[in-house]
Amino acid sequence: MSKAFGARVKALRSSRGLTQQELATALGYADKSMIAHIENGDNEMALDKIALLATTLGVDANDVLGIETPRIERVELTVSILIENGNRILLQNRVKKDWKGYALPGGHVEVGESFVEAAIREAKEKTGLHIKNPRLVGVKQFPVANGRYVVFLFKATEFDGQAQSFNEGNVEWVEYARLSGLQTVDDFEDLLRVMNSDSLSEFQYTVDGGIWNVSLH
Repeated sequence: MSKAFGARVKALRSSRGLTQQELATALGYADKSMIAHIENGDNEMALDKIALLATTLGVDANDVLGIETPRIERVELTVSILIENGNRILLQNRVKKDWKGYALPGGHVEVGESFVEAAIREAKEKTGLHIKNPRLVGVKQFPVANGRYVVFLFKATEFDGQAQSFNEGNVEWVEYARLSGLQTVDDFEDLLRVMNSDSLSEFQYTVDGGIWNVSLH
């Protein structure tokens, strides 16, 4: 161990209001001299003791070791667009088995593409409409292997052209009042709540014991 490690231990111990003897007792050492040697950088500390030290001090082991926790993760970026025309919205009746049913049009953000540009492009590719001034109204996210899947939620009320259907599924203008009678994709109602709310901005899936739960923020 180094003097820097010892200095971190001393600083963390002091911040918790512990004496050297109290920390020594918590870690199973006979007396405070071992803590004094560790804080001076003279003695090594076994990994199991480091884990116990972190638990005792209420910190992550990386904090004790001086290892900065990575803040970069793998993220898959996509967009979803709510195109609204009065009391109607444009839905795509998806045919793919992995996400089947009525859903909002959308897709992946290309490398180097802005999120707004992605929303405009995906709306055109999926519906044939050229949307104008799409507005970011929320975000959806859920965990995937080694990262997370993020969907930027856009809303557009201005557009040119006529709606067209493509190979991913037929598109259809649907009145809000008819939505309850359609086979929509999972949690579609909650997603619309976020996109049409002045107080909500995030739709989040969390996984607990293999069970997927929805949280709205």
